[in-house]
Amino acid sequence: MRVYVVYVPILRGDTEATVPAAMEKLPDSRVVFFWDSRGEMTESYAAVLQLPEGRPAWDVYLAFDRVAEWKSEAPKPSYWMHQLGGVSPDRWLDGQKFAEKTNKLLGEKRK
Repeated sequence: MRVYVVYVPILRGDTEATVPAAMEKLPDSRVVFFWDSRGEMTESYAAVLQLPEGRPAWDVYLAFDRVAEWKSEAPKPSYWMHQLGGVSPDRWLDGQKFAEKTNKLLGEKRK
């Protein structure tokens, strides 16, 4: 399993300087952290997840299968959840459900 956490400047206090303190919340060697100063990930994934116009994809949780690759465009996740207002409530973050879906993906054999 690989975990990528991408911090973006959405809220007033979101700066690159706040990332080290946020990183302490996930002290695991499998986690890789990134700072996306221009919020490019939020735009790429807003389109992939088909979010409402103008809604950035932040505070989203994406799970990919073993063969997912980022090429010219952001890959579509196998499963995703969020904590966004105005977006489908059936995908509202439920940690237990997300863990179950992620564990299922981890158990799948390479296609």
